[in-house]
Amino acid sequence: MEQERESLEFDILFVGAGPANLASAIHLSRLLKKHNESSPNRLNPSIAIIDKGRHAGAHLLSGALLDTQALPEFLPEWEKEGFPAGIPVQKEQLWYLTKTRHLAFPSVPEAFSSSGSTICSLSVIGEWMAKKAEEEGIEFFPETAATGIVAENGRLEGILTDEKGVDRNGQPKPDYQPGMLLKTRIAIIGEGAGGSLGPQLQKEFGLLPEGMRRRYETGVKEVWRIPEGRVPAGQTHHAFGYPLSSTRYGGGWLYALSDTEISLGFVTTVEPEAPVTDPHLNLQLFKQHPFIATILKGGRMVEAGAKTITSNGFEAMGRISGPGFLLTGESAGMLDMQRLKGIHLAMKSGILAAETILEALIHDNCSAARLDSYEERFRNSWAHEELHASRNYRKAFAKGLYHGLLQTGLTLALPGISTLATSGSSVQLPPKRARNDLKALLKAKEKHRPDGETTFSKSDSLYRSGTMHEENQPCHLRISAEDIALICLERCRTEYGNPCQHFCPAGVYELTLEPVPALKINASNCLHCKTCESADPYGVITWTPPEGGGGPGYKLS
Repeated sequence: MEQERESLEFDILFVGAGPANLASAIHLSRLLKKHNESSPNRLNPSIAIIDKGRHAGAHLLSGALLDTQALPEFLPEWEKEGFPAGIPVQKEQLWYLTKTRHLAFPSVPEAFSSSGSTICSLSVIGEWMAKKAEEEGIEFFPETAATGIVAENGRLEGILTDEKGVDRNGQPKPDYQPGMLLKTRIAIIGEGAGGSLGPQLQKEFGLLPEGMRRRYETGVKEVWRIPEGRVPAGQTHHAFGYPLSSTRYGGGWLYALSDTEISLGFVTTVEPEAPVTDPHLNLQLFKQHPFIATILKGGRMVEAGAKTITSNGFEAMGRISGPGFLLTGESAGMLDMQRLKGIHLAMKSGILAAETILEALIHDNCSAARLDSYEERFRNSWAHEELHASRNYRKAFAKGLYHGLLQTGLTLALPGISTLATSGSSVQLPPKRARNDLKALLKAKEKHRPDGETTFSKSDSLYRSGTMHEENQPCHLRISAEDIALICLERCRTEYGNPCQHFCPAGVYELTLEPVPALKINASNCLHCKTCESADPYGVITWTPPEGGGGPGYKLS
C-alpha cells in the first residue's frame, strides 16, 4: 500500500554518501562561495544528500588504501583540517601462497604499488566528510533509501524514497510514513557498486551499450586488534593463490593501520558464469594459512563486513551523464582493479561533477548537453588516464591465474602488446565448471569448522557487522513464486546446486529439503553487499532497498 507522496524540491540532490558524492558536495559548496565572492550573479542553490545508512559511513567498507592525489583538489589544507587519511604506507609485499608456504615476489611492480598511499578506514572517512559537508551548509538525510526514479519528457526529474512502517504483508503499520518525491534539477548518483537506481537508469536512458554489463567481485573484510610487534604500522601485504583454484580470480590483503590494529580481507570473483564459491569461507581459509594465522594468534576480531567491487572498470563504464543526472564513483564504474583502489577515483569523479554543476548553475542551464561536459572533463583528467591504462588487467585472467599472470607480466614489460589481454574467455562451460566447483566447495566446507577465535561462522561475522533491520517489513530480496518453483528448486538446484546458499556472505539464502524442497530468505541478515544480484546465474533475484536505516553499521571498515 502506498499513499500519495509529498514532494520536496532541491536544486542539487546527491544520492549516496560515499567518498564520491561527499567530495562533490564539499567541493561544490566551496566553489559556490568562491563564485559569490567575485560575481554579482550570486548563486544559492538548495543542496541535499540522502543515504540509506542509519548514520554517515554505516554502509561504507573498503580495504582500504587511499591514494591521496585527489585530496588537495577539493581540500587544499586537508591535513590541517584533520582529514582522517590514516597512516602512510611504509612497506609493501606481494606474496604467492600455497597451502602451507608463502613465496615473496622480489619487488612490487610500479603499476601495482601503493607507495605514497595511506591505510585508512572508509567508514571513518565517510563520517568525517559528511560532518564537513554539513558544516558547509548542506542538508544530510540518513536513513533515506532511494527506491526509484521519476523521468518525464526524456529527463530525470526526481528520486523516490522508501516507505516506512509497512509490515511483511505490505500493509501499513501504525507508524506508517509514505515515501517522498525529491524533485531536483540535477541528481548525482553515487550509490557504489551495484546500486539500485543503476538498472532503472539503464532501462530508461540506455547508458551501457547493448550486450555490455558490469562485473563484480565480492570482498569480505575483518578488522582485528592484535598483540603489538606482529606487523609494523604502515605495512601492507597482498597475496594470491591459496585458497583459490587457478581458475578463479581473487586474493587476500593484510594492512597494518597501527601496531595493534589490522585490516584483513579476501576478494573472490563471483559471477553468473561461475557462481559456485563462498567468499566468506575463502577469507576463513586464508586466515588459516600459517603466515596469516601467526599474525592473528592471540588477537581479536572486532568488525566484519562484505561488499561487491566493480571489476571491469573502464571497459564497462558506458555513459556517465544523462538528462538531469551524473554518475560518480563506482556507480560510474570508476575503480582500478589493477591497483585495487577506487577511493581517489571516486573523489576525482565528485570533483569533476561539482565543476560541471557549477557551470550549469552559472549559465542557468541544466540541459543534457550542458551536463555532458562532465564526460569531457573526465576524458581530460588523470582519472581517465589511469583507468584507460589498466583497462585490460582484469580480462587477462579470464583463462585463469597463470594465463593472467603471464599476460600481465608481458603487458607491464611491453605495454604495446596490451591487446593480447583482451582475447579469450572462460575455458569451461558453466555447467561443467559448476559441477567441479561445487564438488570442491562442499569438500572444503566439510573439512572447515570455525573455531570462534581465528575463524568464524557467517552468523558470528554478521553479528560483528552491526547489521540491523526492522523485522516486520516486506522482503527486499525479491524472487517471484514462479521463479522459486521452476528456477531455484528445479533448474538451479540441478545445474548449479543453488549457489546462493554459498556465495552470500551473510547466509541470507537457505535451502531446505524436508518435508519438501523450499528456499528460505533470511532478509534481516542482509549486509547490502549485492553479491546475490550480481552473481545470480539466472537473473531472478532483484535486490531492492529495505526500509532506510537498515543494514550494517560499520564504524571501523
